[in-house]
Amino acid sequence: MTHTPHWSVQRQAGTLHRWRSAGLLKPGEHFRRKFPSPNSPLLYYLERCEEAMNHACARPWQQLERAPQCSRENLRRR
Repeated sequence: MTHTPHWSVQRQAGTLHRWRSAGLLKPGEHFRRKFPSPNSPLLYYLERCEEAMNHACARPWQQLERAPQCSRENLRRR
């Protein structure tokens, strides 16, 4: 069984930079510095980041796009 680390360096999770810049990821909860230095690389807690992204992107079912209804006549015309 392989062990997936909870924390990942930014190089492996590069797309999270935009979410962090937008304020959707919170320091200490979703990311932290590897060392207590402002120039230290960031580490991301991937499970918490995924939960935050899912929550931010979730919409109620009433707001989802509906597929157009196809009748048999419309299908025959194609």
